[in-house]
Amino acid sequence: MACWTMNMSFIAQKPEQTKLEQKGNTRESTRSFHSTVALIGPDGSGKTAVAKALLERCPLPLKYLYMGTSIESSNVALPTSRLVHKWKVYQHKKSLQRSGKTVPEKITLHGPEHRVETRGKLGAFGRLLRRVSEELYRQLHSWIYQLRGNVVLYDRHFLFDACPPPSDTGKHRFTDQVHNWFLRSLYPRPGLGILLDAPAEVLYARKPEISVEDLERDRLNLIQKSCYAKEFVTVDVTKPLDEVIDIVNNLILEHCSKQHRD
Repeated sequence: MACWTMNMSFIAQKPEQTKLEQKGNTRESTRSFHSTVALIGPDGSGKTAVAKALLERCPLPLKYLYMGTSIESSNVALPTSRLVHKWKVYQHKKSLQRSGKTVPEKITLHGPEHRVETRGKLGAFGRLLRRVSEELYRQLHSWIYQLRGNVVLYDRHFLFDACPPPSDTGKHRFTDQVHNWFLRSLYPRPGLGILLDAPAEVLYARKPEISVEDLERDRLNLIQKSCYAKEFVTVDVTKPLDEVIDIVNNLILEHCSKQHRD
């Protein structure tokens, strides 16, 4: 655990201070720099659970921002993206009714069965425009949070969620190539990327709707994308949740302390 030892001299650590007072002191200390932290990991790794716990435990002024591709999971999204998502849900519901299948209480479009592989040129361009607009919109929110003295905690990140690893040599549609170039070359990278990792079998026990093979492929893909964060660390999430939260909390504090010293 030596690698998580921190120099926290910039935070007043008086025993009589309440957590609220510590957050106030820390906020004043972090105004001189901007920090972003991305929690990434395969499904079942506990990204959202860890992020929500950090909002309560971390003495730093954290702002949560979902930066994944799922509109239904987003806490910030363009109104047009919400509208398009609702239309897709409506269309999917009608399709299930026409085929005589059971319509679930909550319809999700997160699975691979909803991906459209064939699009016309106009449809592909429209998809590219929607994706880039949504990514810029959320990045704008991130910049605003940072300017107000917050450390932005990303749940997922577009570079890890939507961009193939640098070693990928597969063929991609032209609009996908443009999108990948935009993310790799122009989109701001998180200051710290924290991969919440575990063997695929452990992840499958938590998320049985996704196969072991797919989970293993996803985790290996994320490891290959380590260069998409300025600093990248891996945390073993087979440990108890409270211990994982403490480890991640310490990593964030150490990262911000290092930025302050620099």
